Amino acid sequence: MKYPARLFLPLFVCLAWIGCAREQTAPPAQTTVATSTVIDESKPQEGGTLLRRLESDVTTLNPILAASEYDKLVGDYLFTPLLYLDINLRPTAGLADTWDVSKDGLEYTFHLNPAATFSDGTPVKASDVLFTLGKIVSADTESVQVGAAFVTADLAKSRVLDDHTVVIAFKEALAAQLIRFAEFATIPEHIYKNGDFKTAFTSTAVGAGPYKLLRRVPGKEVVLERRADYWGKKPYLQTVLFKVIADGNTAWNAVKVGEIDETTISSDVYLRESQNPDLLKTIDFRRFYTMNYNYIGWNAHNPLFADPRVRRALGMCVNLKSVVNDLYHGTARAMSGPFTPDEYAFNPEVPVLAYDPQGALRLLNSIGWLDTNRDGILDRGGKPFKFELSVFAGNPIALPFAQLLQADLKRIGVDMAIAPIEPASLIERVLHGNYDATFMAWNLDADPDNSAEFHSREIIPNGQNFVYYANPEADRLLDTARRELDFNKRMKLYQQLHAVLAADQPYTWTVQVSSKWALRRRVHGVRESKGYGFDRWYPGPLDWWIPASERRR
Repeated sequence: MKYPARLFLPLFVCLAWIGCAREQTAPPAQTTVATSTVIDESKPQEGGTLLRRLESDVTTLNPILAASEYDKLVGDYLFTPLLYLDINLRPTAGLADTWDVSKDGLEYTFHLNPAATFSDGTPVKASDVLFTLGKIVSADTESVQVGAAFVTADLAKSRVLDDHTVVIAFKEALAAQLIRFAEFATIPEHIYKNGDFKTAFTSTAVGAGPYKLLRRVPGKEVVLERRADYWGKKPYLQTVLFKVIADGNTAWNAVKVGEIDETTISSDVYLRESQNPDLLKTIDFRRFYTMNYNYIGWNAHNPLFADPRVRRALGMCVNLKSVVNDLYHGTARAMSGPFTPDEYAFNPEVPVLAYDPQGALRLLNSIGWLDTNRDGILDRGGKPFKFELSVFAGNPIALPFAQLLQADLKRIGVDMAIAPIEPASLIERVLHGNYDATFMAWNLDADPDNSAEFHSREIIPNGQNFVYYANPEADRLLDTARRELDFNKRMKLYQQLHAVLAADQPYTWTVQVSSKWALRRRVHGVRESKGYGFDRWYPGPLDWWIPASERRR
């Protein structure tokens, strides 16, 4: 059984490319188009090209197969979900103007906007929605992200009422099901029924979103153009150009000279540059917390990490105070478990795992890990305590974090090697269980259901439980919480789960890093949602605009 899934958030990743465009601007003010026409640049204007950064290339433009934050970022321009989440992460109209939920919570009736069309000009029909549902729930599709949100969908009872009305039925009522439709990007049946569904749409896209695809150059760029025939509220920007720039320093230099308009920045850059008066003339610095966390995932399929006491001991060697202060310069906060302090599921009674290497050594000694041959490495049953930590290559934080942990582990007799791996390859390896331990991050959903990561039935390849975690009590809490419609009861269940997971340490949770951004001031209308930041909510970046005087020539 699958459950709602998270998006991999590989922090800052590798491989760099950058275009050669330069910013050319006229003096800011009112722009005179003709002797009798003056544009008021204090109000949103149409036109212009936005230059966005992709920290890693997309793997596909097929929204049903989206596997990363970057696939989703581009897809949000090309496809319109059945419903959006607004700035407060509450449901609002998307492809459907309105919807009804049956009293038993098993049927959702969506009334589609009758004016909606796909980018090839064909109307969006209820049959396209039903076709999309079939692709999402099909085992052959392997829709790891989106499919997990619709695991209980009842395809046999789902039906078309008319061209603009569709009923999606479920086998059980789930508390978070409604907001999951924000992940439901309808695709046209007459296009996507052709060819190999898994491979035919990695660089092509036909959706009902406000933009259409002009081109994708793998490893370099994705270019989108606003649809002249878009049926909804049209965005202001004419063109959106995504540049693949994996290296953080390269991206920072690019935003400084105007080769891109926005980028996440490292804590070092934020600390050093955010108060620079010269940079503040052209760059707006933003910092806020979103729903994410960094973690070390321990592969319990490896006998070395099967015992939760071993995982706890290793976690006790993570110096979170040093991580927060030295690696993030105070722009992160320590995590105690799978829920961030801004989520209602967070349990304030669960403490952060204390940094105590000597206590960790005593714990390992108590379960038989001793240095019997006095070579400086703990051993048990004739096997030394050695493992490999896989990290994203080119990541400015991953390597120093791993080196910090490596040094502390060495002092207690644990030999940890560091393996920097290209991001796409590392994600692929992790999803196949081909690793010892890994340092990664999750970008979380608006709903706290984390069954996909921790339910025993979601152990890969069924879901995203790639640490092979299995605990009957955790399974019970996950199953009960996702069906509990009473908010207060649901909150208590997740807080209990927080305590169980913190005790078992399938992950060692490290920190929640605040998002730090640099934005060219020429881009207006930029707001952030508490929890999601700039993207993944409506209108989000679809409300951004650039004054005529600030557009590239």
